[in-house]
Amino acid sequence: MEFIKTIDAIKWKDGNYEKTEEKTVEDEYAYLFIDCLPPRKFSVYPKNLDDFAIGYCLGEGLIKTNEDIEEIKVSKTNVLVKTRLNHTPEEDFEQYDIVQKRKGECEHACVCRLLEYQGVNSDNAGGIRSQLKTVTPNNSTLKIDATQIIKDMDNLKENAKIWQDTGSVHVAQLIYKNKSIIREDVSRHVAVDKVIGAAFKSGYDLTQSYITYSGRMPADMLIKVIRVGIPIIISNAAPAASGYEIAKKGNITMVGFVRNNRFNLYSAPQRINLEK
Repeated sequence: MEFIKTIDAIKWKDGNYEKTEEKTVEDEYAYLFIDCLPPRKFSVYPKNLDDFAIGYCLGEGLIKTNEDIEEIKVSKTNVLVKTRLNHTPEEDFEQYDIVQKRKGECEHACVCRLLEYQGVNSDNAGGIRSQLKTVTPNNSTLKIDATQIIKDMDNLKENAKIWQDTGSVHVAQLIYKNKSIIREDVSRHVAVDKVIGAAFKSGYDLTQSYITYSGRMPADMLIKVIRVGIPIIISNAAPAASGYEIAKKGNITMVGFVRNNRFNLYSAPQRINLEK
């Protein structure tokens, strides 16, 4: 399998140990260049980077439709995205609120100051646009059975091939009607971006789709699904308090601790048929 590396290890159990070999993923830094924005840096599993770029742009509110994308080029781990919206560095200044333009200060100076402050933007924590001024409730009518949640998590585990081999990645699954897309990455955010991007390319209706993934559910993950219109998010892990508050405000159905034959339902319970 591509991007899998074998490493030496010592296995200890019950006071005994032996030399062995283990598999791990070869994670790399990817650089995302979007219009005239400063470049973003991510630690990724370097596959499906075009899906990731689309999902990231959607989740960060940089595009709304397929027509917004003019071109995507992937060269090794460099990804160039051109949109018809022609984003500029000033948008990042508004998000960070770290640079206030002074009278007579040129744009070039602002860009230099941002790069000096930040280096290359690193979005491993979920994106630089991880705040919403207002949260619009999701009114999707999607509804799924409780038993389907267990089946989906089982399917996620069964098809997480890189995770099975290495245990070194997160895995995300987007489900639309009877179709599912699964992607894996060292970052849970990038894994989710990848399935969103792949679904968007395939023309899936995200308001009638839902995500099952591995990893916690903090505010920045909930903001991502709110922006793209996905009404249900499911994880085998716990919610963060920040994620719970956003889920409540955004009418997002949040399901956590999906393990064996159980789960916890935290918000918008109307979308889960608990009788089945």
